[in-house]
Amino acid sequence: MHEYVFDLETVRLAVVLGVIVSMLFYERLHLTTGGAIVPGYLAVFLPRPLFIAVALGVAYATFYFVNHVLTRRVILYGRRKFEVEILTSLVLVAACTLAAGVLGGVRPEMAALYGIGFIIPGIIAHDMKRQGPAKTFAAVLLNTAIVGLVIFIYHSLLHIAPWYRRAEAPPFDEASLGYPPDLLFPAVFASVGVGMMVFRHVGVRTGGFIMGAYWALVLLRPLDLAFALAVGAVTYLFVTRVLMRHMLLFGRRKLSMMVLAGAVFAWGAELLIVAGTDGRWVPWSGFHVITLFVPALLANDAQRQGFFRSAWGAGLTAVGVFGLMNLLQAARLALGVGRAEWLVPGFL
Repeated sequence: MHEYVFDLETVRLAVVLGVIVSMLFYERLHLTTGGAIVPGYLAVFLPRPLFIAVALGVAYATFYFVNHVLTRRVILYGRRKFEVEILTSLVLVAACTLAAGVLGGVRPEMAALYGIGFIIPGIIAHDMKRQGPAKTFAAVLLNTAIVGLVIFIYHSLLHIAPWYRRAEAPPFDEASLGYPPDLLFPAVFASVGVGMMVFRHVGVRTGGFIMGAYWALVLLRPLDLAFALAVGAVTYLFVTRVLMRHMLLFGRRKLSMMVLAGAVFAWGAELLIVAGTDGRWVPWSGFHVITLFVPALLANDAQRQGFFRSAWGAGLTAVGVFGLMNLLQAARLALGVGRAEWLVPGFL
């Protein structure tokens, strides 16, 4: 399991702050940062610039391949194009992962093996078509620098406080997971593919391209499933029934508000549950930032098609990924292939 430079609560704060900064930046300059989660996520890795370099390099390669090579041969637009961008970036991340494994001594930053890092290059590439690579890179780096500066100051002040204790990762019970964690990478591929099939044949969205991989991981944890569904429902109702009655929310602005509200509700609910149970139950134990965003993305799709249809789509995708990964694990055991420890991700 890879470690992070900052403690876990600071990492969460960075990502939430990144959502706020990217929203303000878009409202002021109408430049996007490849998704609201990108600045805070990259800011966490400023002490490890190789990760940022690989993420931006893969993003540009994805943009160039999809828009200058693939679209000359295939008609791509809308959701289909976004799906192809995500898949292309995943293939390139897989190549970096393979290179990191072959070279051996290369740190796992090169492999983007930190939680939601899989999707970062794809969503940055998606924005490049609309506003160009130069403006996208400038927006991403400027927002990342702003968030990074705030987080570094906060983290430094926190360290000199006499009451400071580094927040440790909650206990991580791999036996309760739906599949071995070193299979998360192929599970992300499977999540995108199964989600595409569910959308094509059933007509429902699945709560985020790669989230099926995480739903499948906790499929054997009913309380964690209930937590994510409940927070997703509260987020959906708050944004659609309260905020949207008083604010003009649509498109990127609506998504950012869903992510921000979902993160706040999930974080707050987790703190209340941990305090109320004296730490006996930590929702999504072993996961960190992803806990905040699974409910938010479910709520975002619910605004388009209704909450129950979104939950149905997420459930179908999770079951599909769960089945595929357990088949892969069975094949691996039959062939005597060992566990790939260096592929065990840090669950950001």
